[in-house]
Amino acid sequence: MIYPKYLKKLIVGFLVLFLCGCQKTDSVMKVYDPSSQQSEFSCFEATDLSIAASFASNLCVVSEDNLASASLTAEAASIYNITDQINLYSKNVHARMNPASITKVMTVLIALEYGHMDDIVTITEEAMISESGATLLDLHPGDQITVENLIKASMVKSANDAASALAISIGESLEGFVDMMNQKALEIGATNTHFSNPHGLTDEEHYTTAYDLYLILNEASNNQTFLDLIQMKEAEIVYMDEAGNPKSVKVTNSNRFVNGSVEPPEGVIVVGGKTGTTNAAGSCLAILSKNAVGKWFCSVILKADSSETLFQEMNTLLELEN
Repeated sequence: MIYPKYLKKLIVGFLVLFLCGCQKTDSVMKVYDPSSQQSEFSCFEATDLSIAASFASNLCVVSEDNLASASLTAEAASIYNITDQINLYSKNVHARMNPASITKVMTVLIALEYGHMDDIVTITEEAMISESGATLLDLHPGDQITVENLIKASMVKSANDAASALAISIGESLEGFVDMMNQKALEIGATNTHFSNPHGLTDEEHYTTAYDLYLILNEASNNQTFLDLIQMKEAEIVYMDEAGNPKSVKVTNSNRFVNGSVEPPEGVIVVGGKTGTTNAAGSCLAILSKNAVGKWFCSVILKADSSETLFQEMNTLLELEN
């Protein structure tokens, strides 16, 4: 009879003999030590070790509302000092909201990363938007237009059909592109975001938060072409219709800070951003700005009750930059 106290030793001894027998006679397996970084089971050398930077080391982190510095009526709002990683004001920043056309920030960001500006896109029926009141470039199946012009139409005019056509050209389908959008959101930490389309028209499964929009716009700010786009007061969109006739449409930026109809507070420069308006989302705006000493800021307002209120309350946030 083998007593229990000897059974463990017997099993260990058998395993050592068995494993060593599988090796060449001049190769001795290191005994597994869970406290050691080196063993036959190790996937890396100790010299390769490095400390990963904290995911949020260059980001503003907000866990709760910060309402002391301003009073806003919009349902959700926030302003972040990007340069110093400081949140200056936050209201319901983690509440899931409809972003409306601010969605197109992610659409254009992915298009800039994966698309080619000179590629010619032939418009298909899948890109057509039938929702009443939706902003359109008025594209038709068979029209041909470059990726660059679709990007301009999406960002400056906020054309929903242009955003759909852009998505189909890059993702090979709306569904494929939406998957790219959601994957990108996860990569940058926007875990309370889920996109179901590339344009922002209302859908129950299409939502984000004021905080996640900061993460998305902050990511987009690293792309110089994106920064150039959001500063465009006007753009001329050119394309060929289905009969081969040239078309040209002049569009104006819907961001009042950019088109000059609203002035920011003294000492603040609004670089640009994206507006969004639907019945479900209300009036929305996400922008990048700089103060007099060159520090960068990101400000987000979701579900203001009107466009006038939206820009008034955005100026309230921008005053916190000084």
